[in-house]
Amino acid sequence: MAAIRDAYTMAINSLTLLRRMTSRARLRHMQALIALDDLRSMSRAAEAMDMTQPAMSQLVAELEQLLETTLFLRHSRGVTPTRAATDLLPVARRIISATEEGAELIASHNRRDGGLVRIGVSIAAESGLLHGALPSFARRHPDIQVQIEPLLGQSLDASFTSDAFDIIACRKRQVVPADWEFVTCLPDSLEVICAPSHPLAGQRSVTDADLQNATWLANHVATVARQHFDAFTSAAGWRIHSEVQIISRVPAVILPLLASGGLLSLLPQSIVKPWCDHGRLVSLATPLSFPLPDVGFYWRPLEVGNASRLLSNELKLSGRTNAPGPTPATASPSAR
Repeated sequence: MAAIRDAYTMAINSLTLLRRMTSRARLRHMQALIALDDLRSMSRAAEAMDMTQPAMSQLVAELEQLLETTLFLRHSRGVTPTRAATDLLPVARRIISATEEGAELIASHNRRDGGLVRIGVSIAAESGLLHGALPSFARRHPDIQVQIEPLLGQSLDASFTSDAFDIIACRKRQVVPADWEFVTCLPDSLEVICAPSHPLAGQRSVTDADLQNATWLANHVATVARQHFDAFTSAAGWRIHSEVQIISRVPAVILPLLASGGLLSLLPQSIVKPWCDHGRLVSLATPLSFPLPDVGFYWRPLEVGNASRLLSNELKLSGRTNAPGPTPATASPSAR
C-alpha cells in the first residue's frame, strides 16, 4: 500500500509540475538554463542573453521556485549545475531547437508567399549570371527584396541540405539532393585572360614559347583552373618561367591585377565576363582553353513563391542574352 501511495504522490507531483510548466514557464527560462550550463557564469550568461545580471538571477530564481528545486550551486568561480539541472537540460535544448526550427519554417513560408527571394551564389554565377540579371530585375520589380549570400566550398555543398535558399546559382554539379532541379543558363570555359595592353593581345598568333615566357598570375590550388593548368603544362612539357604569387579566389583581387597589364591568367569566362564586356580584359585563343560545366541555378519549383519565379525568369533571360562568347584578341596559336 505504501508503494502504491508513493507512486500516486509522485504522479500527482509530476502532474502539478506539468501544469506549472505549461502555464508559467517561458522560453526565456529555458534559454537561461542553457546559457548558464554553457558559460557557468551569471555575468557571462546575462551578457550573452543581452540582459542584466540581476535579471538573469531573477529568471533562475523563478524557474527554481516553479520546479521547487535548486538548479545551480553558486560559488566564487561561478555556478555549477545540480543533478536536477543536468536532467532538465536535454529537454530545454530540444525545446529551444524546436522553436528555432519552427521560426525558420514560418520564415520560409513567408518568403515563398511574399516578395522576398533568398539566393546563394557561387563566384562563377555571381559574375556571369547575376551581374546581367539583377539590374533589369531591380527595375522591373523594385518591391521584391533579393537577399544574396556568397557560397564557396563546403558552404555551397551545405546549402542544398538546408532550407536557407530559394535559389542556388552555381555550376551544374554531379550530385545534389533529388528535389533540386538545375536550369542551364550559359555555357562556360577556361580561357587565357589578359589586359588589351598586354604584348600578346596585339599579336596575330601566340606560340607555345610566348606562353611559357609570359608572366602568369597563379591560380588558387583548389580551383579547377589551377588543376587544368598544372595538368596541361606538365603533359606538354612546358616550363613557365615567371609567376606572380598573389593567390586569391576573389575576382575583385584578381581582375584588377590582370587589367593593370603584363600578366596572363587562366580563368573561367563566366568570372571575367563583365570585365571583357567593358573592354578591360580580353581572352587569347590558346590550346589551354577547356570546357567547364554550365552555369545556371538550382531551385525547387514546386516549393517557391511568385517572387522566386520572377527572378528565375530573369536569370534565364540573362543567360540567353549574355552568354559569354569568345573575345579572342589573337588568332589561334601555331599548330604543334
